[in-house]
Amino acid sequence: MKKLLLIPFLMLAFGCKNYDDFAFSGVVVDYEMCQSMFNMGYAVMLTSPDTIGGTYITQEGKTFENVVVIYGSDRLLHPNDSISGRIYLDPLFSKTECNYHYDRDVPEAVFTELKKL
Repeated sequence: MKKLLLIPFLMLAFGCKNYDDFAFSGVVVDYEMCQSMFNMGYAVMLTSPDTIGGTYITQEGKTFENVVVIYGSDRLLHPNDSISGRIYLDPLFSKTECNYHYDRDVPEAVFTELKKL
């Protein structure tokens, strides 16, 4: 009987990721390698919400405000693509999941839903 009660508890404790996702919209301004060409982080200048991003400087020296680097896209994105959907913040994503980690003051997030406009 105790084993039957322990299994659901372990599934809840270790098997389910709990996150609060929220709606966003914005424009892709750059991309960064994570593990491969098919697993990238996209620097997205958010138009909504307008207060969670940071200052992002591209390799060419262009500066963008209110940027979040978002991982977990189900498709390739390109600079100037307008996108929307849902994301959740994950401040340690690139450190724990990527071969490449960039030190910067820009929040990291993960897509839960993505629409290309």
